[in-house]
Amino acid sequence: MLESVQGSLTVNALMTGREELVTLNRGENPSAVQEKIREHEINQVPVLDDGDVVGLMIADPEDRTLPEDGSYEPIAPKWLVSADTSIRRFIDILDDDRHPARFVFQENEVVGLVTYADLNDAVARTALYLLISQLEIKLARLIRMGEEDIWTYVQILDEERQEELDDLQDEMKEKDVVHDLVEHFKLGDVIGIVRDEPSLLDQTEVSSRDHFNGLVGGVENMRHNVAHSVRLVVDSVDGVKEVNHACCSIERLLDKIPPQSPQLAP
Repeated sequence: MLESVQGSLTVNALMTGREELVTLNRGENPSAVQEKIREHEINQVPVLDDGDVVGLMIADPEDRTLPEDGSYEPIAPKWLVSADTSIRRFIDILDDDRHPARFVFQENEVVGLVTYADLNDAVARTALYLLISQLEIKLARLIRMGEEDIWTYVQILDEERQEELDDLQDEMKEKDVVHDLVEHFKLGDVIGIVRDEPSLLDQTEVSSRDHFNGLVGGVENMRHNVAHSVRLVVDSVDGVKEVNHACCSIERLLDKIPPQSPQLAP
């Protein structure tokens, strides 16, 4: 279910539509749009020739100054991305060559522009959050299927976290509420428990604790950035590499976690 929703989130939802773009006609003095791109904090300006998009002029990222000579990068197939490209695939594409933007095409027509900065958009954050949630759900399911009592696993966590969960348990008892303690685990809790409990780690295809650490490195940080809109997911095109690395690690780990505990398999 989550995979389906995640796959349905595409660059079409991220792009700036062509009619909203600040553009420059070929041969026109870049100063004509200089004030606009600074006002709207834009770094890329499509160049038009008789209404057709022919290239992209890229501003200096420090002060958003456009090239005085009007030079631009001619449009080429590698600068194009389909409107139905998933956001996850778009991250792969950006990381592949670190170009800051792609023209979005639909039915052989350029319909917009999408850039690395659009990964800070709420839709992109949702796609990343859904990917992280898949990992969190799978790890929590592995813990629920474990042979030990949940409180045995809680002892793996640091003392402060143990006290928080103990207080929560007491509160639930006072209110006579039946609850699943795992529902109150954080991402860091499920990662730490599976990593440090050999009986759980052994149920995955991860070869060692160090290997597991290598796969989850950066995942919690990305979760914090994704979940808090005041934080940037990426602050430059080079920052896409870190996000893509975390995504690839999550996907590799998801493949290594069994869909159900071996002892419950038919």
